[in-house]
Amino acid sequence: MREPTPALTAAALGAVAFTLIVVTAACEPLADGQDYVRAEVPIFVSRTPPPVADPGSPPRLRVMAWNIKYAAARIPFWFDCWGDRLTLSEAEVLTNLEALAKLIDEVQPDLLLLEEIEVGSKRSAYVDMVRWLLERGPFSHAAYFQTWQSRFIPAEGLGRMDLGNAILSRYPIVRAERIRQPDRTDQDALTATFYIHRAVGRAELALPGGQNVAAFVVHTEAYDQDGTKQRQIVQIRELVDAEPLPWVLGGDFNELPPTALRTVGFPDERETALCSDDFVQPPYTPEVLAPYFAAYVPWIPLDRFGTTDAEQARYFTHSVLGPDERNESGDAGDWNRTLDYLFVRPPDAWLSGTTDVLQRAGQRLGGDSGVGPVLVADPLRLSDHAPVVGVWELR
Repeated sequence: MREPTPALTAAALGAVAFTLIVVTAACEPLADGQDYVRAEVPIFVSRTPPPVADPGSPPRLRVMAWNIKYAAARIPFWFDCWGDRLTLSEAEVLTNLEALAKLIDEVQPDLLLLEEIEVGSKRSAYVDMVRWLLERGPFSHAAYFQTWQSRFIPAEGLGRMDLGNAILSRYPIVRAERIRQPDRTDQDALTATFYIHRAVGRAELALPGGQNVAAFVVHTEAYDQDGTKQRQIVQIRELVDAEPLPWVLGGDFNELPPTALRTVGFPDERETALCSDDFVQPPYTPEVLAPYFAAYVPWIPLDRFGTTDAEQARYFTHSVLGPDERNESGDAGDWNRTLDYLFVRPPDAWLSGTTDVLQRAGQRLGGDSGVGPVLVADPLRLSDHAPVVGVWELR
């Protein structure tokens, strides 16, 4: 999902100036400029860790990547350019987190890669979602990779923001770090101060038997007009190519697959914008992901992705509108494009019958010939992104 910073109005600029004076006097930064290249982050351990599972021989890990939209489910937010909500109540956040957790329970991942998760934001009632999911779910360790930290965002009354990506694991995380991605160059200095600073999250896991593996979680830029997203996607390739350990890579790339049939005119784009021009979707560049499908092993290969609208729709992962909302033509929201992916490096592979996009209640995980359970939860109502899943087999 796109995750914009609201444009600063004249009134907001005045508020910024006043707040800068107050905060500067207190010697505390108003926004974290994320001045680092590669930095270790804390590792969190569950208070009641589950027993360590045997990954088998060869090791097999069930992986799930999901952009959870800061536990807002399908509440129409201002960020979506369709609604007017800016904050959630604590009850709403906890209710939505429980719904997310129930779907996670159905999948039972060994490794969970999350995007758009918050730990202390006004928008999400200051709930620490990383700690909540760690203690609620089947995980022993977690790491949080901050990408957006501001003590006060005056625009639209957002207030404090602390958002990022996370990795949760059944196996011990022995090292975790965030790796700075290129920033946008097409913003004024003030907007850039309060904007997201994208980062790749890397966690090193210790499997039973002495083998270590690496997991990468990513969420690239969405609204740049200067090619930032493309540079970020190239950087991610360079990082995993240089990784000495077996690795899995997953997350929200904000980019279409190379063979996508539809690249413009999605049904949840507004003709009459509620958001400013800052949130206009730049043209997609599917070709930038072609090297990923050529060099790595995708959870859904392009031949399975298909060559018809119906075939490709089965693997769509994103929709701004939920099923209870209507676009300007009166059509209910539904998944309409693929932006989320999982990759491993050969000779590793994905176990047949385990890879899928979890789109709706009643589907069997893994497709018609899948070996997973039939979903009870309805992913279409839980986030604007569908989870992507598969069993990673190390070879």
